[in-house]
Amino acid sequence: MGNRMRSAGLLLLLACVALTGCLGSRPSVPTIVQSLTPPRPIEGLIVESIIIEQPIADTFLDRDLWTETLPIGLPETRVLLDENGLRVATISGTGPQRFQTLLTSDTDTVSPQRTTFQLRKDTVIPTSTPPDPCKFDLRTDLGGKATLVELKQARCGVLVRPTLAADGRVKVWCEPQVQHGDRKQWLRPNEDGTKFEQHNEVPVEKYDALGCEATLGPDDYLLIGWDSTAEETLGAAMFTADAAGRPRQRVLVIRARSASPQAAPDLPPIAGSAKRPSVATQAATSPKKS
Repeated sequence: MGNRMRSAGLLLLLACVALTGCLGSRPSVPTIVQSLTPPRPIEGLIVESIIIEQPIADTFLDRDLWTETLPIGLPETRVLLDENGLRVATISGTGPQRFQTLLTSDTDTVSPQRTTFQLRKDTVIPTSTPPDPCKFDLRTDLGGKATLVELKQARCGVLVRPTLAADGRVKVWCEPQVQHGDRKQWLRPNEDGTKFEQHNEVPVEKYDALGCEATLGPDDYLLIGWDSTAEETLGAAMFTADAAGRPRQRVLVIRARSASPQAAPDLPPIAGSAKRPSVATQAATSPKKS
């Protein structure tokens, strides 16, 4: 009799525990509603860019424009940039009227782009394809000697890596890079580092010593260009284009903002969806009549 009562009590206890467990694990109504709600999209960041193109040593693009800008980077970085023929600065607001005129000109701008950064961390904005082989003097240390660099099948560009600042502005890290040669097979560790994987990649020269960061508001422009007096430098290789045998000088213009809904900037976007190449570029790429 005692054993029967103990068995019955044990069964009753197990039933209560099972019932309590089922009831305790049942999700609440708000939890169910939340699970059925469509996932919130990743808002990310938006970077717009365009290249202004003018004849070499154009008075405005090579000189007057830069008097209206604020240089960025640490003093040591500015010196290195200058020694390599590079200029990096910002403009707030509309800037000079001539600047706005060039930005909206179909004949003086090339390569408009608008890139959304949600999952990707960075991208490279192409700036030029210099004559082959590409030769320039490079300085990566203050007071150091210049090193002659020679690269075949070179394609120059600026790596751009945006991050959201605490105040809602966007920090943009910029770094000169030069791709060269053909694709090659490289062994690289996988994400968890447990094995090596084969990748087909184009060799890239990364000049992180010449990288710098700018913090941009919705109405700020970042300008990256070249001083035309600094010949045979990295800047000359990156921001010179040839059009029908006539050299052209280029300036890369960048804007950045959060993709989240907010008050629209006072300035119009700088990247159109269907801009054609500049007249100079068309002249350089169109077939010649015999």
